[in-house]
Amino acid sequence: MAVYLATEYIKGIPDEVVESARIDGAKYIRIFSLIILPMAAPVATTVAILTTTGTWNEFMLINVLISSDRYKSLPHGISSFSGSLATDYGKQFAALVIGMLPMLIFYLVFRKQITKGVSTGAVKG
Repeated sequence: MAVYLATEYIKGIPDEVVESARIDGAKYIRIFSLIILPMAAPVATTVAILTTTGTWNEFMLINVLISSDRYKSLPHGISSFSGSLATDYGKQFAALVIGMLPMLIFYLVFRKQITKGVSTGAVKG
């Protein structure tokens, strides 16, 4: 998904910008590092946000690939408070609140970028 987003965003950069840099004598590396990368900052932020939330919420892959409880992720640890015969709701809800805090802090730090990324394609022109 990240490759698709970045590719489509970079394809959307006007060709005139790259052509004017080529006319000025810039090489491809210089064009990429000084023109395209700064213009692609919004998509880099969007990819970072999506990757972070996707990794944070990963449950099945960790459950299948990792056998040691020492290396399991936080969502797997929260689910361990729920058993087949009994569930300790007090501990599970406390773990849910503690597990929610890092994502809440992440959202509060990047809320402007998230809002900008969501509303970018809403209006044409």
